[in-house]
Amino acid sequence: MTTANQPATPAPTFGPIREKALERWNTELVRTRMPDLDSDDYTGSSLCNWQNECLDNGKHLSVICSLGDWMDNVSDLLYDKRYDEKTAEDDIVLFRFYTKCLLFISEILEDFVTLNKAVTGVARKALSSRHLESGILGDKELTHISEFINSVCKHKLENNNLHVHNHHLKYEFVDFGAINENNQIRLDQQNWAAMNQDTSILMPSLLYFINVVCRLYHQLDHFIKNEPGYKDNLIARYADDWKAKEEA
Repeated sequence: MTTANQPATPAPTFGPIREKALERWNTELVRTRMPDLDSDDYTGSSLCNWQNECLDNGKHLSVICSLGDWMDNVSDLLYDKRYDEKTAEDDIVLFRFYTKCLLFISEILEDFVTLNKAVTGVARKALSSRHLESGILGDKELTHISEFINSVCKHKLENNNLHVHNHHLKYEFVDFGAINENNQIRLDQQNWAAMNQDTSILMPSLLYFINVVCRLYHQLDHFIKNEPGYKDNLIARYADDWKAKEEA
């Protein structure tokens, strides 16, 4: 309760949430924004270390450069200050922001799983996911993330999902203090058959998703450095012959 001499505490805004996620993204992935190019410099990252070892063998890993550049899509959003003054009351606008981030992040996670499947030679993506999750994520956590993004963020008109049952449901955010409730679609509970007009959508923390990408990134780095044959299989599967451009 406030009095005439005590102004109401202002509602939390999105700016600090975005800034914390951006700091973790840049620190863990060793990325620095080049303002003149509106792109990231990641030459000190593990991506470039993997690439340099490949180049030493006269090869080039195009998928590594492509992945590094693709991550700029997430950086672009995390540098975007337009919504910094938004609060939980601006749930529709913020939901769109989180949706865009998760659409890009889902492709990064899919790349990690697909690359790991190809390098390890496991039969199914589910087995690749379990291998990647080992020691850093919960069991089937990547499956829960994928199902959440597919049913809540991607605009699919298949099966049960938000875009089939979007009866102006309320969006809630862990980042603004929302918690698990019974009548809710969330990361670990996606029972669309039981939803009604009072069902809410709980969006996990933005930092949570950034942390998942960073943990998997470091996991791949660990595999390349420590798992016998992993680096060689990566190069054999994805590298192309490479001839450096002659200086003019």
